Amino acid sequence: MLALSKLPAVTWASYVEGMAAGESLARPAARCGVCVKTSWFMRMRVLEAMRSQLQPMRGGDGVSAQADELYLNESFSGRRSGMPRGPHANGHGARSRGISSLKVAIVAVVNDLGDCTAVLAAHGRPGAEQIRAGLAPARVAGSEVSTDMHSSCDAPLAEAGAASHNRYGAADAGEDELGMVNALHERLRGFLWRFRGVSTRRLQRYLWWFCWEEHARRSDASREAMLRSHVANGSYVSTRRDLEEEPQPFWDFWESRDESDVSNLA
Repeated sequence: MLALSKLPAVTWASYVEGMAAGESLARPAARCGVCVKTSWFMRMRVLEAMRSQLQPMRGGDGVSAQADELYLNESFSGRRSGMPRGPHANGHGARSRGISSLKVAIVAVVNDLGDCTAVLAAHGRPGAEQIRAGLAPARVAGSEVSTDMHSSCDAPLAEAGAASHNRYGAADAGEDELGMVNALHERLRGFLWRFRGVSTRRLQRYLWWFCWEEHARRSDASREAMLRSHVANGSYVSTRRDLEEEPQPFWDFWESRDESDVSNLA
C-alpha cells in the first residue's frame, strides 16, 4: 500500500494508530492533515488490507461450529438521490412481523477455535443459494455444525461436507447449542453501533474489519502493530472511482417492485 500511495509513511502510521483506537473519521483526518473524504478513502484501503490478512477458518474432525443469520435494517446512508423508499422516522427502523423484507441478512459462522466469518448474504430471509454464498468463506468440512431450524441450511452444509448438522428451535437453543454464534452477533452489533450507522453499500467491508478484530483479540501483537504491518505489506484492489461507483447490494429487490409496493413497505 505504501508504495502505491502519495501519502508519506508517517501519515499512514498516524492514521492506523487512530483506527486501532477506534477513532472517528474526523479525528485522524485532523491529525494527519487530510480532509474527511480522504480519511474515509484511507479507511477503505486499510479495510481491504485487513481482508487480505484474514486467516481461513479451521475445520475438521473434533471442531464444532455454529451458523446463524443476523438481520439488520437496510441503510441507504450516503445516497443523495434515487431513494427507493421513504426515510424511516428518526430513531425507528423497519417494523413488521417476522423477518422483514426491509432488512438484510448477515450469515455468521463461528467455531470453538475462535475462528469466524460474516457475509452480507441476502435481502430478507436468505434461501439456500444465499446461505451457500454466506458459508463459502467458512471451512466446515468435517466439522459438526449447529444452526437454527432454518431448512435452507440443510443442502449448503451437506455440500460443504459438514460431518453433521444439528438443528435447534428457539426453545431448545441454549447457551451450549447456539451460544457461540449468538455471542458473536452481540459483539457484531456493538461493533457496528460505534459507527452510528453503516451504509449497506459498505457493510461487507466493515464485516471484514469485525472479523479482523475477532482475530486480533487472540494475537499477542497489538492492533496498531498489526495494522502498521498490513499497511506496509498489504495491497488493495479498489480505486477511488471503484468505491464511488460501488453499487447498492440487492438493488434488484427494489427494481422488481412498483410504486405501490414501495409505498406499502416504507
